[in-house]
This record gives sequence, C-alpha cells and structure tokens, in this order.
Amino acid sequence: MPEILDYLPAARSALRAFGLPETEPHPIGKSENVVFRADAPDGTRWALRLHRPGYHALPALESDRLLTAHLAASGLLVPTGRRTTTGAWYAEVPTPDPEGSRLAGLTLWHPGQTLADLIGDDRGPATWPWFERSGALLADLHNATADLIPPAGFTRHRLDAEGLGGDSPFWGCFWDLECLTDDERNLLSQAREHVLIRLSALTDPLILIHADAHPANVLISGDTLGLIDFDDCAWGWPMFDLAVCLWSASSEPDFAQLRGRFLAGYAAHRPLPDDALEQLDFFLLMRTLMLIGWCADRPEVVGAPEEWKPGLIDKVRVALAHLS
Repeated sequence: MPEILDYLPAARSALRAFGLPETEPHPIGKSENVVFRADAPDGTRWALRLHRPGYHALPALESDRLLTAHLAASGLLVPTGRRTTTGAWYAEVPTPDPEGSRLAGLTLWHPGQTLADLIGDDRGPATWPWFERSGALLADLHNATADLIPPAGFTRHRLDAEGLGGDSPFWGCFWDLECLTDDERNLLSQAREHVLIRLSALTDPLILIHADAHPANVLISGDTLGLIDFDDCAWGWPMFDLAVCLWSASSEPDFAQLRGRFLAGYAAHRPLPDDALEQLDFFLLMRTLMLIGWCADRPEVVGAPEEWKPGLIDKVRVALAHLS
C-alpha cells in the first residue's frame, strides 16, 4: 500500500499543471484522498488533493466546484478552487495506485482549525455553543442551495431512499458484508427495512447537501465558521446533514441538551420540519449504517473490522430499540 511520501512526484506534477512549478508540496494526510499543502511564491497557500480513484468521475468533481463557487458567492466560507494552466478544474496525474493515476484538485487554504481539532472528544457543555453555531452554518448552507438551479451538465449523486439503502447504495451494501456474522446480517437487514420504510414516507424535497459535515469538516477561521471537503455533496434531505454533524455526540448522556442547542442554531436561520426530532433519530441510524459500509470498503483507512465493527453494531442495536 503506497504511503503519502510515495505520492510526492504526483503532487509535484499536479502543481506544475496548476501553474506552480517551483512550489514544493508538504504532506498533510492520506485517507480518502491524499492531501498536500502548497505555499505559493506570492504568499497564498493551497490545499492539493489527489482524489480517491473510482470514487467520483470528473463531471461530478467539476460540479463540486460549481457548487462551492455558488456558496462562496452567497457569503459562505468554503473551498475556492484554482484552475490549471489550461483552464481545467482538475488535472490527471500518474500515481503509485493500482489504477495508475488520480485526479488532482487545488483549493485555497483557509487559515484556522477544524471544530474536531478544537474540541477533541469533548461533547460537554463547553462545546454546545460551537454546535449551536454549526447548526446555523448548516441552515445557511441549505438556504443557499434550496433554490439553486444547477447549470447544464451539473451532476452529483442522490442520497434518496435508493442511494442510502437501495440495492446499490452509494456507500455500499452495509447489510451484506463478508465481515458480518449471521446475527449481524439479520440485524442490519432489519435496520435497512426500517429506514427504507421511513425514507419512502418523507415528502420533504431533496436539495444539495454537504453530506459529510462532521466536526472535522467544520472550519473555524477567525470569527467565521465554514465547511470544507465537499467530496460527498449530493442531492439529499437536509436532516441527513444535521444527523452527520450530531452523530459523534449521539451516545453522550447530555445529547438531548446538545441537540437542543444545535437545532436552535439551525432554526434561527431556517425553519425545521415539524417532525425534525423523528427525522433526526432515523437519520442518525442511517449515518451509522452508512459508516459500516464505508469502513468495510476502506481497511487502509480504518483498519480491520474488529477495530470498528463492534461499536457501530452496538449503535445500530440501541437505535433500533429506541425507534421501535
């Protein structure tokens, strides 16, 4: 399995394509994507991402750029892309992956830190104002996308009932994995049936959502909160965005209070649906199910099943008991 330093030649090739031939890439991390920081001669700082092969095709990545440009024009703090010397949003560069190449994208590096870096594992009362502000941030995002009419050629996947729990969901068939026991497979099949029934009954319209707005993707830059990493942005239900942001706190003893502050922040900027709490409960379950499929497909990121599966299976059991 290639390590991050193995991608340095690819990163240098990408920076040449983006018109920064003299800029040396600094390794930041390797998970879904391989990320480098690039400090340009003019003093600007950029984030270079070598995108996971096979995850998104070029038209979907270009649509990501169109969406974030719209959000930036609406006043939100989001990644701002740079074009290559030929005017393209992305450059394909050779990499040591089995696929042989990755698509490289460059975005302006906003100063600051993520909410996850600031609060760590703490979800106590001291963090609740940050979650309240995160709720307001998601409301601003949804206000900016709710009436967006995408241009011709715009394409992002759909996190509707089919995309979340259908025969070929976006994050994989979480109920039918090799790493599952028979009991676990039965449990997850029950959970799938439950969420499909609930999702099919939703009448709220789908809008463009971030779909991965957990605290590590909430950026604190000075006095401003923003969102990074729009890799998973999709057509989906707004309450799924809220569930993703709250998921890491959902097992905490004081979750009800934290959730209340978060929802108050959202409601101050955008109305909540009448059944917000009910929707949130099953979207929290959906997030857990999605993570099971996501983890199973990424052992190089999360490790072997015994490292992540027990905790997620337990969360499914607790959620189903609560929803029954």
